Amino acid sequence: MYIVCKRSLIALSVFLALSAAVAKPPIFSQGLVLQFRTGPSAFKIKDSSGNKNDGRPVSIAVSNSPSLVSMQDTHQLTLALWIKPNSIPSEFPVLISKGGNEQPGAYGGYELTLNANGGNDILFLSGGYYADTSAANGSLINNHLGEWIHVAFTIDTASQVAQFYVNGRAVTNFSSIGNISDVNFNVPNNLYIGTPDPAANANRSSFDGDMSQIMVFNRALSSGEIQKIFSSTKPTTPLQIGR
Repeated sequence: MYIVCKRSLIALSVFLALSAAVAKPPIFSQGLVLQFRTGPSAFKIKDSSGNKNDGRPVSIAVSNSPSLVSMQDTHQLTLALWIKPNSIPSEFPVLISKGGNEQPGAYGGYELTLNANGGNDILFLSGGYYADTSAANGSLINNHLGEWIHVAFTIDTASQVAQFYVNGRAVTNFSSIGNISDVNFNVPNNLYIGTPDPAANANRSSFDGDMSQIMVFNRALSSGEIQKIFSSTKPTTPLQIGR
């Protein structure tokens, strides 16, 4: 969990995309509901869009808002971020968490985690739906500690299509449990970065490492758009977690 220090604060600039009346907006704004980048701030992670999706540095939490549950209307979601793991703590280190699969607590929403045990390096969970990078066996994340890795996940519940990406490329091995159409994005939980939703399953752990360029979209980006984000964003001045 990210702890605020008197001598040093690491903050993020948060941008909420606005609709454009003319011309198609770039992929970094179309459907973008949250983007975390580093920048100077004294007391909080400021949402510079003016939509008040401010983060609290003490816990890397963003209060729930209509934009963070807008996926319930679009039936689509994309999570994308750069990570540099120092270690893979026991159980399931959390990258992004807003909900989970623990009844009667955080059931639904969206949760992206790593996996310390077994062969599935990356997992997505929402209520009764579970997806993973089947039989990765460390090839995607766990064997690349100390390296910058771009991770993305897209899901379209209406079309019943989901996909993991690592370093801009679609992961070919994919497995899932449950019905994708049962995914429910409309949960009141706050959004957590690098630390578990307090109402999530007790087997979650905090992420140990650096993160940068964290993006949440209320649409499922295409493979070309994921590749463009990977190639055009750089993990500069990272947020340090688990230090």
